Amino acid sequence: MVSVLESRWPFPSIRKAPAAMTDTLIQMPTQRRVLPVGENGSLWEARPSCGIFEFRGMRLRLAVEDPAEVLFPTDCGLSLIAALNGGDAPDLKGVNALDIGAGSGLYSLALLAAGAERVTALDINPASAAQTAANVVSNGLDATRLTCVTSPLEEYTPDERFDLVITNPPHLPYDPSYARDDGLETALVARRGGRAVYDSVVERMDTLLAPGGTLLMAHSSLADIPRTITELTARAYESDTLAIFEMDIPLLAYTEHKDAMLSLLKERRAAGRADFDGSRFTVHALMFRRPLDATER
Repeated sequence: MVSVLESRWPFPSIRKAPAAMTDTLIQMPTQRRVLPVGENGSLWEARPSCGIFEFRGMRLRLAVEDPAEVLFPTDCGLSLIAALNGGDAPDLKGVNALDIGAGSGLYSLALLAAGAERVTALDINPASAAQTAANVVSNGLDATRLTCVTSPLEEYTPDERFDLVITNPPHLPYDPSYARDDGLETALVARRGGRAVYDSVVERMDTLLAPGGTLLMAHSSLADIPRTITELTARAYESDTLAIFEMDIPLLAYTEHKDAMLSLLKERRAAGRADFDGSRFTVHALMFRRPLDATER
């Protein structure tokens, strides 16, 4: 197992993605990392009741008090952290950032540690705010630079636009047969075949992101990556792929309904809206830049 702390870019296990996958997205070859089969959390250095990771020279510890209320970050979310440790990642110092779907505060914690001036942690789950704040405080970071907001993205109306927006939307398709009434539901599963939060992010981006600002997204191949790129580039956003991570589909929380969920995913794949092979899928660390001369839609 190669941990974040032990890894240095380029990773030994990274190989270039096929040109057909990346020619329209990036200028330089995209790094691809293949994570171990049958393992979840392989991007943590250590994972007992908490996770330890290094981000831009700082060693950080993240804990979740109740994993049934707030999702402990999976490799899907951690992939964007690993990508942002690379040389092509944007400068985070001094930014005013919005963390959409903050969960345990993984991204908020990393942004503050990297020198963000302010971070707003937005999540529909009420348990997220306390957990995010606790993780920021326990790492000795300035909690006055953090604002936690509990609200659906569609109803969030800030009085400012942000320099940077970061997000890892839920990406598994919703079905009533395996609906849950806890924090894992909002973190992993979304309606519209897993596209609901992606669609909301795209729809709201012009009102949330300042001209010249950056959107960072961990985008699952189960949720129609080409659609997101097409919709944002149609509005003159520049797109780039920082890295691609291959990993197991995170079905642990839905073990009893694995077949039902995979059946839905196969339907989406047949329609050209999902890409996976058996139980393996990819997460693309995407970066979009809004043009400086952009106007609000």
